[in-house]
Amino acid sequence: MDKILVTAFEPFGDETTNPTMRLLEHIPETLYDARVIKSTLPVVYNHAFDKLLPLIETHEPQLIIMLGLAKGRTHVNLERIAINVNDSSMPDNLGTVLHEVPVVKGGADGYFTNVDLKAILKRAQEQTLPLHVSNTAGAYVCNNLYYHVLHHLKTFNASTKALFMHVPMLSEDAALKPGVASMPLNHMLDAVMAVLDVVMNPVDIKSQSAKVDKGQKAL
Repeated sequence: MDKILVTAFEPFGDETTNPTMRLLEHIPETLYDARVIKSTLPVVYNHAFDKLLPLIETHEPQLIIMLGLAKGRTHVNLERIAINVNDSSMPDNLGTVLHEVPVVKGGADGYFTNVDLKAILKRAQEQTLPLHVSNTAGAYVCNNLYYHVLHHLKTFNASTKALFMHVPMLSEDAALKPGVASMPLNHMLDAVMAVLDVVMNPVDIKSQSAKVDKGQKAL
């Protein structure tokens, strides 16, 4: 059976909740005959990857989706790239603050996701989903995890696909924070499920049906 790894993060900073944990609860245990393995990771530099790595090595997943909160963003963001630097004034959950420190000493400056973002955006446009591509995953723990994962996959020539997705605050969590962008949980979930669908089931059934309806032979 194929495997999918989906990760969330614990609350951090002054937040008492993290929408990614809520999302994890609503993602099915199986999807397209693939088993979905879920894990909530600590918001701690390097330790998040330390917790995830044994799951990668044990399950050898076909896909890794990492979810993180980006307060202030208006859409669910598909992160195009991870960069080799830790640099944020915000402490992690152990109180560590890092400035201009490489994620992996001597590693590449950055790694691009190996997921087909164009195909995902096409589906998002067809279904009017709140998905955008982002060219910065920041330089905090989210980027730290993303870089570690892509570096590991590149180093060991793994065929596993990996993508980090940032989500806004949940609407109910932002209710007492005027002006902070937010989104209902069901909209976030629709976006995440669309990504899983495109990657694990790349044949667009609706598109193929349209071709048949027009008298064209479906592939």
